[in-house]
Amino acid sequence: MITFEEAFRIVTESSFRIGKEVVRLDEAAGRALVVAVRSDMDMPPWNKSAVDGYACRHEDLGHELTVLETVAAGVMPSAEVVPGTCSRIMTGAAVPAGADYVFMLEDSEELTGGKVRFTGRPGNDNIAKAGEDIMKDQTVLRSGHIIKPQDIAVLASVGAMEVTVSCRPKVGVISTGNELVEPDRVPAGAQIRNSNSSQLLAQIARAGATGRYYGIARDEADSITTLLKKALEENDVVLISGGVSFGDFDLVPGVFRSLGLKMHFDQVAMQPGKPLTFCTGEKKAVFGLPGNPVSTFVQFEVMVRPFLNRMSGVSEQEPLLQMPLATDYSRKRAERLSWIPCTITPAGEAKPVEYHGSAHIYALTGAWGVITIPRGQSWIQKGEMVSVRQV
Repeated sequence: MITFEEAFRIVTESSFRIGKEVVRLDEAAGRALVVAVRSDMDMPPWNKSAVDGYACRHEDLGHELTVLETVAAGVMPSAEVVPGTCSRIMTGAAVPAGADYVFMLEDSEELTGGKVRFTGRPGNDNIAKAGEDIMKDQTVLRSGHIIKPQDIAVLASVGAMEVTVSCRPKVGVISTGNELVEPDRVPAGAQIRNSNSSQLLAQIARAGATGRYYGIARDEADSITTLLKKALEENDVVLISGGVSFGDFDLVPGVFRSLGLKMHFDQVAMQPGKPLTFCTGEKKAVFGLPGNPVSTFVQFEVMVRPFLNRMSGVSEQEPLLQMPLATDYSRKRAERLSWIPCTITPAGEAKPVEYHGSAHIYALTGAWGVITIPRGQSWIQKGEMVSVRQV
């Protein structure tokens, strides 16, 4: 049995890159950027008014000013502001030449003869300077970045109608176990519904990959081999849940060996998920995940997702937040690193939820994240800082 840290190192160092493709802007969300994007212009492209008001010279604030014109957003000014003059201006409009200050309508008094006077107190100039947000040729999104909805606005603003992204990893999903039936069936006798596969497919999609389900393999070497061979032929990564421990019907590790896969480890000092198995072939990877659904969920987040990110060239790390613990925590055994589902209190503390173990999938529905309990630590006092990973 190896440590989580060693297993994580092996997994991430075993990753391999996949291809790239060009996609349209409206298809780019959630994809991993391969080629950095630069701006084709300054942002703003000219000095821009941040308020509705009057553009003038700062030194003229104490005088009556003649209004030259009204400058609307989308229309360039036609008159230069000279001493004793100003232009009425709308939010987002280009500031006319000669003006270095915009005072708000609320701070103005209209006078007769097309004049106006500033009635407020001088402060911020209310001008967004040309290029203060982005300079022409500046990198706005770097290679290795996962494109978020807010990034789409940035791409649109610099005219990046197409971007080069990593191809989506193809991930096959298999469940094993004679006791399993599909979710649309009512279990009979000792049967249970297969929840792992649906859960994994959802996690795969959230990770920006493409998932494909291959069904339930019976606890027979031939059944497991048939599905696994097909999944390996058609995917970059295969996730197979159940059958990876050391019971009489845990046949998956033997199938891995029979197919010539290189097994890097089959036990990790972590909870949940001790019987995690990781194998590789030529540009292929297989994760043998535990059968209990919380174990499967957590191991995807802490092992499989980082592997898929590496495949896609993602350079950003999953953030670990440091938060105070909301209540005392203790456990009887501390030889493994552990993850405990938690919520976040209004005071910003991490509070463990009611959790009965790795089969208690319902505990995750009310959880915001998981607390990392280091190996060797059996007691954490209320108020101590803990690492929390959002799930």
